[in-house]
Amino acid sequence: MTDEQNAIKNVMGFLLDKTKKTLLVRGYDNDAKLRVVLSCLNKKFNKGIIRTSSMVDISFHINRAFKKKLLPNTVKSTTTYKLGNMTVNINSYTTHTQFNPKGNHGTFTLFFPVQTVLDNEKRYKKFLDDIKKNESRKIILITTNESSIEEWDIENHMDEVFFYSIENDNPQIMRNLRNNGAI
Repeated sequence: MTDEQNAIKNVMGFLLDKTKKTLLVRGYDNDAKLRVVLSCLNKKFNKGIIRTSSMVDISFHINRAFKKKLLPNTVKSTTTYKLGNMTVNINSYTTHTQFNPKGNHGTFTLFFPVQTVLDNEKRYKKFLDDIKKNESRKIILITTNESSIEEWDIENHMDEVFFYSIENDNPQIMRNLRNNGAI
């Protein structure tokens, strides 16, 4: 089984588990994590919310992960977008906006990228509160820049944590991280 197949199996297992609501996806290949999670969500949902720390960068991340232009270069929180079979709303979890969708039983909420908020105590408490108030059936957080995250308390607030290993599928990233002393 490839690393990607293992990740798909784990994410789909979480999506099918009626007892779990929150999943943290960790790992070193940001494109692979995002591609697998969105592909799995696309199989189970037709509506969702993507909460991001950077409205400027989110379309770049998604387009790069899938190696095709799925989203326009500039996305707005007031517009919905077609992503595969899903209609998604994209908004920022770092800025205070008038309309922060809470979701419902028919939606998912994906928080990506999650990094800087984990090490900022004031923002982190607000972030945890946002997650608790979220009414989506499934909530998934995907980390980025794993090696720079100092505080992993977020794991204590998740129903499940999955580490997406890329040892077999992308050993070059792992070699580079080790050679640079990141891991």
